[in-house]
Order: sequence, then C-alpha cells, then structure tokens
Amino acid sequence: MPLNYPQPGQRVADQSETNFQAAQAVNGKLNVPGGKLKISNVPIGSVAYSSLGTSTTNVIQLWTTDIFVPLNRVVSNIAFLQGSGSVTDNWVGVIYDSYGNIVASTALAGQAQSGASTFQVQAIALVYTQSATTAGTFSSAAATSVSLLGPQQYFVGIQINNTSANAINLVATNTFLDVCCGAITAGTFGTIPATITPVTTFTALKGPIAYLS
Repeated sequence: MPLNYPQPGQRVADQSETNFQAAQAVNGKLNVPGGKLKISNVPIGSVAYSSLGTSTTNVIQLWTTDIFVPLNRVVSNIAFLQGSGSVTDNWVGVIYDSYGNIVASTALAGQAQSGASTFQVQAIALVYTQSATTAGTFSSAAATSVSLLGPQQYFVGIQINNTSANAINLVATNTFLDVCCGAITAGTFGTIPATITPVTTFTALKGPIAYLS
C-alpha cells in the first residue's frame, strides 16, 4: 500500500512489506504519513454536537460503526459523542479489523462519562494478538497505542454499563449514506467479544458517532 507522497525519511513499501516496515527501515521507528488529527465515522463540525445525532437511552450491548482509516495511523484514543443527559455511567471502547477480529480496547473497567452532548475520549489500554494455533483465541497486552494499516475498514464498538436515558448520541435515519451501523450482543459490561460479524448494512439508531485519534 503506497504512501500518498513520500516525505523526507520515508520510502514506499515494496510488495513484501507494509508501509510501517518501510518507515522503520529508514527511521528505525513507525511513521504516520499525513492524514487528519482525528478519523471519524461521520463528518463532524458542520452542526452543533447536540444536533449531530439522536440522543438515546443506553442498552448494555456493543453499539457498532465502521470507520475508514485512509492511511497508516498510530491510534492512541477512542472517542464517542455522549447524549444530552449528564450521566456518569462507565464506558468501554473497542476496535475490530475488517474481518471482525479484536485489535485494541480501552481499559475494561471503563471510564465514567462526564458532560452532555460532548465527545469523551478514552485512551487505548490493551492490544490483542490472535493465537497462531487456535482460531478465535486472543491474548491481550497492556499498551498505550495501536498501529492501524490503511487504507482499511475498521469497526469501533462502544459499550456502556447502565441503561440511563440520553447516554449516547447515535446516527439517525438517512442522515449519512456511507456508514455501516449495528448493535452486537454484549450484555455483560467489560466482557468484549473477541470476534464480531462485521456490520455491512446501516441500521438507524445503532451506530455511535465516534472518532479515533
């Protein structure tokens, strides 16, 4: 996957390596070639946050959306748009690859929500590696960031530990044409599925408004 335009200290990967490996060969470290400060699933900034989605009562499940990563990125945070209620429920964020395999998550104990109609950011705390011998089995390790390869589709899930009213803002009907959204069963808070069936359709009021940074 070639870079857009190589910068000093970069070179384009050949067919046997990724751009991350190419960057390491030159600089001895990972390189993030351009891109935006934040990668979101829907355009953010044209309307007030309170009008961006539909404020919704939480269900303890995995609110899931796809998110397109256009370039190689080192991601340190997951964020979602809170609802209009000033709730203090705990939440967990998780990233899956295009096959539905878990890649990274925030701390499974969660972080308390704070503020109405604002984005809350939580740091990556765990990265996951699939077993080489047992399909569907993953091990986790502490981390503060994860390397995502682009261009590639990923999925972001948000799980909240209570059923408070107006806890989360969700993508409403027919507001965005190019986002996949759905709810995935995950009824025990802090227990995150290691694999999901990738969401390939849009279901209204199931997808969080989220970004990676």
